[in-house]
Amino acid sequence: MKQSGLTRRIDELGRIVIPKEIRKNLKIRDSDELEISVKDGNIILNKYEVIEKDKTITSLLQTISKTCKKDILFTSKDKIIDYSLESKNKINDLELSNSIIKIIENRQQVSNDFTKLCITKNILDISYIINPIIINGDLLGSLILYSEKDDINDLDRDIISFSNLFLEKYLE
Repeated sequence: MKQSGLTRRIDELGRIVIPKEIRKNLKIRDSDELEISVKDGNIILNKYEVIEKDKTITSLLQTISKTCKKDILFTSKDKIIDYSLESKNKINDLELSNSIIKIIENRQQVSNDFTKLCITKNILDISYIINPIIINGDLLGSLILYSEKDDINDLDRDIISFSNLFLEKYLE
């Protein structure tokens, strides 16, 4: 195991501080959960993902995509978990751009008609709706519906809002 050369003291409550540089590099944010395990005498911290790919969610995304005739992404707070894209491109586990992460962290539905947006590393001219998924006050991720045309409408917004309500109950 590679050592970083950093040391930290444990306080009287058993807490340690993970240095800011490490948290930034690993995209660990305030209120993120960490999974703690022990292996071969080492303490291992992993970022805990509350949401994951699942057959019901995949079916929901495909249904939304066919109904709206648009692509949809299901994300955690910082990466794509599942998608409805018809293309063969595999985009699971791709990290979201910082601009998308900031939108999700604002906890408000955002809708924009045909503008430049960087979802992962590519900047696209798209229309989109980004709807955060919040359960019991905790931000878990988002649904992102988008189109390469200027055709986001009120029905799309209603479908995303309904889907969010479903996911909040389903993931609870």
